[in-house]
Amino acid sequence: MQTKYQYEYLFPQEFDEAIKKCPVFFVPTGLLEWHANHLPFGLDALKIHGICLRAAEKLDGGIVLPVNYFGTPGFSTYLGTLTYSEEILRPLFMAYMEQLKKVGAKVIALITGHYGHTQVDFIHEIGRDFTAANPDVTIISRAEYEGVLVDGEEPADHGGKWETSMFMHLFPERLRINDYVTVIDDMKRYENAPFDYHKESAHWDFRSDVSKTASAELGRKAVEAITDLLVADVRKALERSAPTK
Repeated sequence: MQTKYQYEYLFPQEFDEAIKKCPVFFVPTGLLEWHANHLPFGLDALKIHGICLRAAEKLDGGIVLPVNYFGTPGFSTYLGTLTYSEEILRPLFMAYMEQLKKVGAKVIALITGHYGHTQVDFIHEIGRDFTAANPDVTIISRAEYEGVLVDGEEPADHGGKWETSMFMHLFPERLRINDYVTVIDDMKRYENAPFDYHKESAHWDFRSDVSKTASAELGRKAVEAITDLLVADVRKALERSAPTK
């Protein structure tokens, strides 16, 4: 991935030139969450950061924000998972969008690699509410998989075939597929966790052998399909935001 699109690596002149060329900001958001034994806690955000970098590369423009791990409840009682309430996150994300508008954003792609209706609905709401109050900024806010089909399937799951494949494509050196197990009967849980929306149990069953169904090629196809749609939508938003002559 090229660092020339990453906000944190840019120098002032490069930043100014990037805004003038393409006033688009990609905001990858995820979670620190358990995703089985073969994947790291940061999967959601690492994956979507890689996807956003690929989208910027295809667009040949835009600025990709650093990964953030602030998300609403997922499997909140499972080992290592950190989650937050919408009451805490809403002012944070609204301020985040306001700061990006301040530095020149015309289009913001707020894309979550963490799923579940709680997170996805929250991301939609942030985009809708900020755009309503700031009509001069277009926010594309959604989960990475929305509107995408790969081989007739929506490329979304929790540490299963799709997420494993995308991570295998983007970060092959960080995958521990030899640690994968299909069924876990002794899940470590935090009994006093403030969120337990999914009523997590100590039993987990993937129902298929991810080590056999996942592949780097499948992950590549998913990443390409996701970024093709995202780039197309960003270009449409840029056209709408362009001043009329």
